Amino acid sequence: MNTTGLKRRQAVTNSTRVLDFPPPNVANNGHYFFRTNEKIMKAISSRFLMWVDAVGGYLVCLNNQLSIGQARPGSKVDIPLLADISSNHARLKREGEEGDYIIEPLAPVLVQNQEIKSPTLLHHGDVISLGTAELQFTKPHPLSTSARLDLIGQSRTSPYTDAIVLMSDTLIIGNNMANHIVYHGDEHQIVLYLQNKKLLCRSDQQVNLDGMMEQSGGELFYGSQVKSDRISFSLEDAY
Repeated sequence: MNTTGLKRRQAVTNSTRVLDFPPPNVANNGHYFFRTNEKIMKAISSRFLMWVDAVGGYLVCLNNQLSIGQARPGSKVDIPLLADISSNHARLKREGEEGDYIIEPLAPVLVQNQEIKSPTLLHHGDVISLGTAELQFTKPHPLSTSARLDLIGQSRTSPYTDAIVLMSDTLIIGNNMANHIVYHGDEHQIVLYLQNKKLLCRSDQQVNLDGMMEQSGGELFYGSQVKSDRISFSLEDAY
């Protein structure tokens, strides 16, 4: 979807990262402000927003079980939709080594225009209808169990994003159509992955990671910014 002209919330920049007091041995640790201050650099938990320059915005969900429902003030659903649906409309589960995705209806749900009454296995390309919202389920990369839900028609998330990424093992950003997030440019790939309950990234080219130049990867936090000559993105808390 075209997101030109939409105003995004700005990620925290390095210039705003100020400590209440100097850390110990700061003279010997020039990267302390960027990588170890938990007050400023909060660890990623179960969801985050990813804004990819010139590509779009994504709601990234890490849990194996997710709730889908109407976006309302104070709503606790994992995937909040601006649509005429129930406040808790369906559950989505990821199961097994193959990363099977099962949708469980808690209110009327259609898969490929057929109403389902019980938990149903999703297949690549399936269109899911929940009230006035429509989503297309895909598993783009053959070696990853992560998946995408693309918004069809007037369907919207809150806050507005172009798609939802159901991240399991990896989230791949690159110029290959099998990547989870595709940018149209020269060959370059950045991979986000989970390790020891931390979100990390690695790049096939050196990047600027939260103000640190010439990095090949590292841990990501809410407010992190990653910039290369070809790909730039930032992360935010999904609230």
